[in-house]
Amino acid sequence: MATNQRSVELPRGLYLWAVPVPLVVHLCVRQFDSQDVLFSRWIESEAGFVENATVLLLLPAAYFAFVVALRCYRRFGPMLCVWFICVAGLCFGFAGEEVSWGQHWLGWQSSEFFIEHNRQGETNLHNINIHFGRVVKSILTLAIIIGGIIMPCRQVKSARSHGFWATATPTLVCVPAAIFVFGIRLVERFKTWFDLEWGFLAVNLKESQELYIAIFLFLYTWSAYRRFATNRNT
Repeated sequence: MATNQRSVELPRGLYLWAVPVPLVVHLCVRQFDSQDVLFSRWIESEAGFVENATVLLLLPAAYFAFVVALRCYRRFGPMLCVWFICVAGLCFGFAGEEVSWGQHWLGWQSSEFFIEHNRQGETNLHNINIHFGRVVKSILTLAIIIGGIIMPCRQVKSARSHGFWATATPTLVCVPAAIFVFGIRLVERFKTWFDLEWGFLAVNLKESQELYIAIFLFLYTWSAYRRFATNRNT
C-alpha cells in the first residue's frame, strides 16, 4: 500500500526542487533590473508574472478539487465531498479576486459601487475592507501551517492511513510549499514590525506569499486528484 501511495504521488523534482523557483525569479529580477526596465511591468504589476502565475495555478486547483469532490461522494461519504467542494470554491474565489473577476484581463470599467468603495477602484471584494483581506489571509496561512506542516509530519510518525483527517490532510508533497508560505509571511511581518530595509528583499512579499498559497493549493489538490483517481480504479 505504501509503495502504491508513493507511485501516484507527484514527482520530487516538482514539489521539492521547483518550489523555490518563483521566489528566486522574483528576487533576482529585482536585483539585476536596477533600472526597473522589466520588474514593475512584467513581475509585480497586475499583468505580471506573480499575479498571473497565482491565477494560473488556482484555476486547475479548483478543477482538481471539484473532480475529487465528485469522486468522494459515493466512495468515501459526504464529509470529504463537502471538504473538497469548499476547497474548490476557495481556489476559484481566490483566483477571481486576484484578477478582479476578469477585469485585469478584459479591462472593463468598474461600476459606481466599486469605484466609490473599493480602495483601488477594482471589481473585487478584498480591497473594499483591507482588514477583512488580512484576516482571511492570516487564517489561511495558519491553516496551511497546521495542515501542511504539522499534520503531515504527525501522520508519518503515527503511520495513520484511515479516517477523514488522514484522507483530507495534505501529504508530504505539500510541506515545502507550506514552509515557504510560513517563511515568507514571517519575513514580511518582521519587515513591517521593525521597519527593516533589506535591499535584497525589496519586493512585494505579500504578493509572493499569495503565489505560494496558490502553489500549496495546486500541489494539494493535484496530489489528491492523482491519489483518488488511483483509488477509483482499484
